[in-house]
Amino acid sequence: MKLSKFVKCDCDVEIEHLILDSRDKKENGMFFCLEGLTVDGHQFAKQAIDNGAVAIVHSKPLEKREGVQYLLVDDVMTELHRITNIFYDYPSEKMYVYSITGTNGKSTTMKTVRNILERFGVKSGYIGTISVEYNDHKFAPSLTTPDIVELQSYLRDMVDEGIEEVCLEISSQGLALRRVESIDFDCASFTNLSHDHLDYHKTMENYFEAKKMLFDNLKPEGFNVINADDPYGQRLLAQDYNNVVTYGIDTPATYMAKDIVLHDKSTEFTLIYDGKEYPVVTSFVAKFNVYNMLGVIAILHMRGYDLERIIPELKDIEHVDGRQTIVEAGQPFKVFVDFGHAPDSMKNVYEFVRTVTPKGNRLITVFGAAGARDHLKRPIMGEVSSTLCDHVIITEHDNRNEIVEEITQDIIAGMPNDNYEFVPIRTDAIRKALTMAQPNDSVVIIGKGEEKFIYRDYGKEVWMGDEVCATEILNELYGGKENENQ
Repeated sequence: MKLSKFVKCDCDVEIEHLILDSRDKKENGMFFCLEGLTVDGHQFAKQAIDNGAVAIVHSKPLEKREGVQYLLVDDVMTELHRITNIFYDYPSEKMYVYSITGTNGKSTTMKTVRNILERFGVKSGYIGTISVEYNDHKFAPSLTTPDIVELQSYLRDMVDEGIEEVCLEISSQGLALRRVESIDFDCASFTNLSHDHLDYHKTMENYFEAKKMLFDNLKPEGFNVINADDPYGQRLLAQDYNNVVTYGIDTPATYMAKDIVLHDKSTEFTLIYDGKEYPVVTSFVAKFNVYNMLGVIAILHMRGYDLERIIPELKDIEHVDGRQTIVEAGQPFKVFVDFGHAPDSMKNVYEFVRTVTPKGNRLITVFGAAGARDHLKRPIMGEVSSTLCDHVIITEHDNRNEIVEEITQDIIAGMPNDNYEFVPIRTDAIRKALTMAQPNDSVVIIGKGEEKFIYRDYGKEVWMGDEVCATEILNELYGGKENENQ
């Protein structure tokens, strides 16, 4: 694409790539001098040119090199969004775009919406924590909410392959760092807000304000779906946005659940909408998934699908990888794998598992805390686990450049009970929990879910995943039977 497509100029320079990392070796690139948290892209303009950039977008004075086009702008990020939309031909305007934000429940809600759309014959995609998925493609994104160049490239590919609707998870960091401000959203959803990511946001108020940006910037004709039971959801409702519907259990809402019955492999509840009652059975378990299913119902119903068509799909809908996965390999006790790594999500999982664990039997958990991330939540994770579980095995998570023993001490600092042990290697910790479990006990392996890597100080290391690890050990211990991923 000619440079003149982006800016008024007589230059016929060809732009083949949009570059955010000066180390990328790509000919005919346009490099954007973004100012990040720790580095300023202006410092790397020369490196970008050495690696093939032929145009530089900047907001500060630069020493110019002959043969390179320099575009001085007031705000590089604003220009990046404008140019990516032109470069990829406005892909989000060519699809219906659902978005969701919140601490917990984003993946389950968006993946389930996408799975039901697929059942309805709608060609749809998903981009979020778990994966990027459309048609036969499934691969890992760099982040829950990738930078706008990566994100727009995915959306462009989806449009080219006939995708009609796409479900996006939007992280608080993605919003705060302005990664999605040029995306044309049609729906914004809010799940909940609890302690997480405060290493970045510093305060809950900053965390909330970042989430709020999604709703502040939604176009007037878009619709909002908000959890009315969450205090921060109430704060969003006070903003008087257009086209708002709510869901909840305890607070009057557009879509409400009552008469909830929790089973170990399914959940029943009654949906109340517009004065009518609808029986719901879903293969998702735990009270927190009632909220997620209410969100799914509200989103699809607002999109125009009848409740009578949506509700039957929940009975056997596909589960989301690493979210309340039940591992069965012939053992006489329950094993759950879950992604929850915030104190509130851990609490929700433990409370559910306790309800399906016979009285007098133990709840054993395996978890760790991420290195180089929110230190403040570590003792809270310890308190929640020590209080709600009978035995806690603390192990590695994504240690990055921290020492696992030091991370563990932060966790132990919040534990009121002496019911823990430290097993540094994750495989060994999982083996210890599965070996010590007795008939009718429950084991919860929590924190990494479906993730196939562990972050070390040198980068990502391949990890088989908690579910695979548990399955292999159980097959070894109990002779194994065919795995059932619930």
